[in-house]
Amino acid sequence: MPFIKHKKVELTELFYDLVYVYTISQLTSIIHHSHQGVVSLQSFFNFSVGLIIFVNSWMVQTVFTNRFGSNSLRNIIFMFLQMICLLVASSAVAGEWQTSFVWIFLPMAMISLLLLVQYILEYFQTSNDADRSLMKQFFYILGLRSVMLFLSLFFPYEIGIWIALVGILTTWLLPGLLSDPNRGFVSADLNPVNFPHLMERLSLLVIITFGESLIGISEHFSPENFSWESIAIFITLTNLFMVYIVEVDHLLDVEREETGICAIYSHYPILFGLSLITIALSFFGNSDMNAQYTVFYFYGGLVLFILGLLQHNVYNKQGRILSKQFQSTQLLLISIGFGISLLVFTQSWSWLIGTSLIVTSLMMIGFVGMNLGHSAE
Repeated sequence: MPFIKHKKVELTELFYDLVYVYTISQLTSIIHHSHQGVVSLQSFFNFSVGLIIFVNSWMVQTVFTNRFGSNSLRNIIFMFLQMICLLVASSAVAGEWQTSFVWIFLPMAMISLLLLVQYILEYFQTSNDADRSLMKQFFYILGLRSVMLFLSLFFPYEIGIWIALVGILTTWLLPGLLSDPNRGFVSADLNPVNFPHLMERLSLLVIITFGESLIGISEHFSPENFSWESIAIFITLTNLFMVYIVEVDHLLDVEREETGICAIYSHYPILFGLSLITIALSFFGNSDMNAQYTVFYFYGGLVLFILGLLQHNVYNKQGRILSKQFQSTQLLLISIGFGISLLVFTQSWSWLIGTSLIVTSLMMIGFVGMNLGHSAE
């Protein structure tokens, strides 16, 4: 196996990530503001579309930095310009989209254009034909997104949102198709991504999301609300953090040549799931919230989280591949917890909190135990 030099995560990348602390907070607030714990379909729609376009913009910038970025002054300026656009769009995304549509999608169109210009400038500076073949694909992807987003601004919200949605979804899926050398759209000689750098960047974004989860549950630790349930909710969250860390930091083999496509796309359900879990944990114990809907949020988020995480199994070290039995056990635990919670949600919040604690603890014990078992061999 060839040695892969770990590309350093620059301080400018971490500074860029700080905007996403605010962005993820704003996105989560879309589904946090509910009527008695019931999130409207419109709120879910706004949250989903927002998550895809904001995170995808982060992904495209990360892949560019991973492959071609050099922490040059030019790259830094482009990142700072994107940060301005992100702050504007993030400030508007939690409001009424009908009235703030332009304030959301004009900055996102500008970000797509900035990303496109970065690829164009890099294209004319490199002499590597394999790299150029990849850059051409991003010309199409980012060009299409920029055109669709700018075009959507010339129509009323009811029409413009669908034009924007088509552009967002299409260009969200296209990188998985057009940037894979195995599909013939880019040169077979294309160098793999710097996998250690990519996984470090992805894990940092997830940690930011966990940070938002901690903020979400902080109200349980006020003098008026603090109880054993507060500690149980905290442990539930730390269990999920441990599950993620064991997979990404211990089981994963980063010293490998990969396109990283599976890792990138599998992080969308992880981030989506964590956001739902954040909402559910903040609702736990609140008598004004709908307990049944909260159960659906928590276990729906848990399913998305674990399914996204299990997709990384293809990257695991030899001897640390998760067996189908292990994966099935994880999903079975969630199913049992969901079933029990539906039966007892009318009893009290304590039952729901206790069940979620037990389920996530067993999941965590499974991952940690499996890792320790292989480490001892």
